Amino acid sequence: MTHVVRVEFSGPARAQYCVAGEGRVCLGDMVVVETEWGVGMGHVAAVLSSEAVERMKSSLRPLVRKATPTDLSRRAALVQRERDARAFCRDRILARSLPMKLTEVRIGLDSSKAMFYFTADGRVDFRELVKDLVQHLRTRVELRQIGVRDEAKVLGCAGACGRPVCCHTFLPGFAPVSIRMAKDQNLALNPGKLSGICGRLKCCLAYEHCHYADLKRALPKVGSHVATSRGAGVIRGQNILEQSVVVNLETGGQVTLRVSEVSLQPRSETAARAQGPGRAVSPRPEETPPGGNPAPKDSERSTGRRPRRQGSRQSAEPTNGEEISRDLAALEDP
Repeated sequence: MTHVVRVEFSGPARAQYCVAGEGRVCLGDMVVVETEWGVGMGHVAAVLSSEAVERMKSSLRPLVRKATPTDLSRRAALVQRERDARAFCRDRILARSLPMKLTEVRIGLDSSKAMFYFTADGRVDFRELVKDLVQHLRTRVELRQIGVRDEAKVLGCAGACGRPVCCHTFLPGFAPVSIRMAKDQNLALNPGKLSGICGRLKCCLAYEHCHYADLKRALPKVGSHVATSRGAGVIRGQNILEQSVVVNLETGGQVTLRVSEVSLQPRSETAARAQGPGRAVSPRPEETPPGGNPAPKDSERSTGRRPRRQGSRQSAEPTNGEEISRDLAALEDP
């Protein structure tokens, strides 16, 4: 009977699903599997039913065998070899003045391949560095550039909540996170509070977003005109979790009411009440002399020239709001 197992590796939250075949595999067994850095070794964290084979066929890798005592001793020796390779690579990066930062080194169990992960602001010509690494390790070498989120996943740290960051402990991948999620949860749009150690939006913003979005649909939007037991008013605030709204009454004052205590009021009725029972008097257009040019205003007669039109020139200096908007937009970068 074919089984699908979840194999987890040492280091950051990295796992993959493998086909165990006909062999018997139990929880906690050390197994040898094929990985992106060659043949790797990890432990079985979960055994799934055969029904998962059809659903996960595209992402499954073969399980080579159960780990033998020879594999365990070889893996212990590779840990020290990875440390030496990391130190050598960093020395060569400094010697060649390459604008890159080494993050992680992985060497396959059979030493047929070595994978070096790094971060950089742009593209880096590391061909000479690859030659140095191949000559030093005597194996196939691959360098892969990763983003700042993956760097935080590898290095790990304590987050703003005081716990280890989620990407290092249990998150297998990164879900899209946007500023809209923070707005839907009525969070302050402060880049310092919304960003994690990677400098991007916190992954935890997406954890409860679906719940907040469902609750927010039941609330009237800010600026809506509503009718209450205390009179008509306008929505000026929302409390999503408590399902209440802040209403500015037309008679004066501000009240907090449950969503069941307010009802949306059509815009036409509100406009008619604000206009009053009489007919609205439209403003009389300015008279134009026979010549076709409008008559000058009093201020123009006294100075002899037309006043400068406001807003014709905009200041080149960005406002504080524009700077914050740019900072928030940068948090959404991958």
